[in-house]
Amino acid sequence: MPVTMIDGCLAIVHLELRPEEILSLLERHACKFAGAPKLEECGRRLIAADFPGEASAAFVMAVCKWGNGQRNADRVIELNEEREISQALREGLAMAMDGQVSAGIERIGCLKRLGQSFASKQLRFLAPDRAVILDSVIRSRIGYTETKAGYDQFLGEVTELLRKVRGSVLLAADFRHGLRVCDIEAAIYAKLQGY
Repeated sequence: MPVTMIDGCLAIVHLELRPEEILSLLERHACKFAGAPKLEECGRRLIAADFPGEASAAFVMAVCKWGNGQRNADRVIELNEEREISQALREGLAMAMDGQVSAGIERIGCLKRLGQSFASKQLRFLAPDRAVILDSVIRSRIGYTETKAGYDQFLGEVTELLRKVRGSVLLAADFRHGLRVCDIEAAIYAKLQGY
């Protein structure tokens, strides 16, 4: 970890991200984790249909599989009724849309056997312009806690990165203005994984 001076203070830097590398990081992330656009579309359809039980359970299963959490998906479906899953997703999204993203993650995370990491994956596909995924890779490599405060800190920092990237002249305007917080998080994840 590089040590640098920022505003007269010593800082340990866990990640350096150049705006011009974001596009290639996103392309590599999309190769490793194919299907994100399809899951976003499933999320939009689920919202439009007001979270029917069976479709909500199928959505949770698909998102968990996308995130390499098949074991989690099976347990979540076994231990929670469809109406509980539907209600958690609906209420979690409503909180996020009201600006309380970490509270939305906590609400979805109330489903049995669905922790913060997979709850954040669910909300990321329901509200990709508001939510990011905070999983063990990012927590352990950058140093966020698996708490509401840890999620808020990560989301705040990713949002700040997004603001700076949107202001960068190193990227084409249409690309940089089309980026969402979930895209910056995906680029961070790809950078940390080294692909």
